[in-house]
Amino acid sequence: MNSGWTISQDKERLREILSQDEFKKIQGDGESLIEKAINYLIEMIAKLFEWTEIPATASSTVSTIVLVIAGLGLIFSIYWQAKRIVWEQKRQRSLFVQGEKIRSYMDYLRDAKQRGQEGDWREGERSLFLALLVYLQMKAWIRIEQWKTNWEYADELQMNQPAVEGLFRRHARTFDQVWYGQAPVNEEQFWERVKELEGMWREEGQHG
Repeated sequence: MNSGWTISQDKERLREILSQDEFKKIQGDGESLIEKAINYLIEMIAKLFEWTEIPATASSTVSTIVLVIAGLGLIFSIYWQAKRIVWEQKRQRSLFVQGEKIRSYMDYLRDAKQRGQEGDWREGERSLFLALLVYLQMKAWIRIEQWKTNWEYADELQMNQPAVEGLFRRHARTFDQVWYGQAPVNEEQFWERVKELEGMWREEGQHG
């Protein structure tokens, strides 16, 4: 049994844990993002406390501290990167064209149907989602703002009209996948969503 503990040993243990299936490795320049994060965090801690050898009696506690700090640091890094990517996508591909005048939700719905008939599916998804957004604003359940994310709109619905939140999240998820993620449009599901909104608005006596 080893009488001591080293930074390199704990680094290896941490790498083994984070390389399991639940952690997806992102490759780059021959070294994964996870490996870079591990190396940076472990080396930063080692330099901060100038650890070289730690008695075996303290190895369990130190290992736990290192794992917790490294794990939290990695989670924060991934979260921050994801937020940055989302905001960059929003900046580059704003939902509304600069200077675009917001039309009625029925205008957007008609445009969505026309785009679909022409095979312009991506723009059709945009018009369909705008129809839903404008409708929700007309009902005073949300307030459309350029800087808001779809999940901020969902939070507003949760407070003002929770019965509609599920419908909105479904439409928003599909829109994000198509508009930002360049996912192919499922034509059958597109027309199902068109009929869903038409039916909802027809029941309210506002179809026209």
